[in-house]
Amino acid sequence: MKKSVDLIYFSWTGNTRKVFEFLQDELERRGFVTNLKEIKPKRDYPYAFWLIFSFIPNLAVEINSVEISSKVIFLGMPKWTFNCPPITAFLKKADLRGKTVFLVITYGGFDEKRYAKSMVEKIKKSGFVPKILLIKRKKIESNEYKAIVSEWINEIEDLMIT
Repeated sequence: MKKSVDLIYFSWTGNTRKVFEFLQDELERRGFVTNLKEIKPKRDYPYAFWLIFSFIPNLAVEINSVEISSKVIFLGMPKWTFNCPPITAFLKKADLRGKTVFLVITYGGFDEKRYAKSMVEKIKKSGFVPKILLIKRKKIESNEYKAIVSEWINEIEDLMIT
């Protein structure tokens, strides 16, 4: 039996949102029930502030509440320098005990594997991360990400079925 999954993401430029909207369509096409939820900061800071915040590990900003309603979660975020404060805030509040978390990170620069590893370390304190998907910005801009996401879902689909 297919199950319900939460698609929870933060997107600053829209790249992560674009990936998650496609992910939602792809999962629903395969029979999953999806709950798309955006992490929204309570305050919108200018880019310069976000850049500074990204250099401060474990800094969180206030976010609107995001309810987790499924045992399987796709968590999406952009890769920022050392930290993505809205994601950090979500992880500090979220109860991930007994949850399976598939991590999706969009990025434009470099060092994405180190960043992903640090995110897994934060999540695995309470949740389980079986797979990570890293998608470079140029793959999103060229729409190549759709094939990458579809192939990734093929790889992980059995991990989402009860």
